[in-house]
Amino acid sequence: MKKRRLSLYSAIFLICFFLIISFFFSSHTVDYAKEANTKNSSTISSDSATTESQTESEENLAAFYKKVEVALTQAKTSFKGDVGLTYIDLTTGKEISINGDKDFYTASTIKVPLAMFIADKVNSGSLKWDMQIPYNEEEDYEEGTGLLIYDIQPSYSLKTLQEYNIVYSDNIAKNMLYDALGGDKKARTDLYARFFKKTPNLESTQITSKEAATVLEELYKKKATDKEYLTIYDYMKRTVFHERMDTPTTSGKVAHKIGSYNDFIHDIGIFETEYPFILTVYTKGENGIPFISQLTDQIWTIQSKDYPKENTKNP
Repeated sequence: MKKRRLSLYSAIFLICFFLIISFFFSSHTVDYAKEANTKNSSTISSDSATTESQTESEENLAAFYKKVEVALTQAKTSFKGDVGLTYIDLTTGKEISINGDKDFYTASTIKVPLAMFIADKVNSGSLKWDMQIPYNEEEDYEEGTGLLIYDIQPSYSLKTLQEYNIVYSDNIAKNMLYDALGGDKKARTDLYARFFKKTPNLESTQITSKEAATVLEELYKKKATDKEYLTIYDYMKRTVFHERMDTPTTSGKVAHKIGSYNDFIHDIGIFETEYPFILTVYTKGENGIPFISQLTDQIWTIQSKDYPKENTKNP
């Protein structure tokens, strides 16, 4: 009996041992390992594809910016005189400048930051659009562009002066806006502190293409939430000066402000392509007007046809 009982226990032990060994070496265990390896492999493959796609996108964007830079460089080389050029891609914020830090007499391009400064004061409540600004012949009279010179009145509303300053590039309106800000010297000093963080040369106010582009970038970004800035942008689109950056190619799709004084010929604009951009051109020399138009059409064409659609971030 004792021997038979031990044999039965031995048989049961062997069966259990065999089942345990079979479980650990079964096909199920091997399948789980394969499944885990497959998942890890898929994740690595997906990450690799994403990285490659991002790298390709950045390379395409860099190649595009190189085209813009080459166009600006060649334009600068071809111009007979001094030139300052700045481009900003409003999708990525990428800036490209050629002589972007060179100073030029502002001419009427100063009227854009002036209008924005007036808008700031209205937004803060220190100025109101319906307030009347008195005309002071000694301080305000200036020949050149504008309508007020042909029908000078004792006073004008701030709103009228703001509109005429941009739409008609009215010099008298500009001077009267300075009056509303405390006079010519104070107004320009405060304006330069606000936008350029520096003190102006009050005898001959100067600006660079980079500084002008920064002003337009602020205008573009804030117009979505600031109705006064949006109005300035609309004034720039409605300007009566259909020249320079306003070409047959860009007509109706550019908000710009020209500036002219002797051989200083400028234009600064925001362009409404699928991927909007800013271009500021300051010149001193010969044939500034056709130069600005030709360069505008060239950059517009590059932006419209060559901009990489899959662009992500600024490389």
